[in-house]
Amino acid sequence: MNKEFYRPANIEFDVANSSQCPDNFGLFENEKSVNEFIGKNLIAINQGISVNRFMDNIEKTELRKEYQDLLELKMPLLERELMKATAAYEEAKKELADAKELVSATTNEVKTLAIEVKRGTKSIELDSQFTWRVPFNGRFYFYTYIDKNLKLCKISDILEYEKQEIFNASYQNEEFFNNNFPAENE
Repeated sequence: MNKEFYRPANIEFDVANSSQCPDNFGLFENEKSVNEFIGKNLIAINQGISVNRFMDNIEKTELRKEYQDLLELKMPLLERELMKATAAYEEAKKELADAKELVSATTNEVKTLAIEVKRGTKSIELDSQFTWRVPFNGRFYFYTYIDKNLKLCKISDILEYEKQEIFNASYQNEEFFNNNFPAENE
């Protein structure tokens, strides 16, 4: 069957008519007799339009064959392609998530390093054999022997519970600093 030129023997339009206009004016021998009927009885203007009509059994059978062919022959191939594409998409999503995580981790590492650079300090572990804690005026002064010098390396407040324990040592240190470095303590 040539689908382009097929025309059912009896055409039924898909129209719901609830007016007093009839669904059919009857049979006419040819186009001329139709034109005469319209011209004599109605005021009407010629106009081409597109409307819906009901399919006959031949057309329905042909369309069923077409969609069965699509379902049986084309759909399985397309579904396989869809499964492959879905798997590739899921893999790409995972790769994207991994890449984003790496970028985020690297960004955080860069920020941490930039903060260190801006702060300009770096942690160093000092040997307890060459580092001393000296209590003085409510604080601990930490000195370390480094590069042939005894250098101040940290100052921290003495906690209240420690102050009573080190009172005597603190007095001796205060006397030492006052006697040897009076200008710095005024």
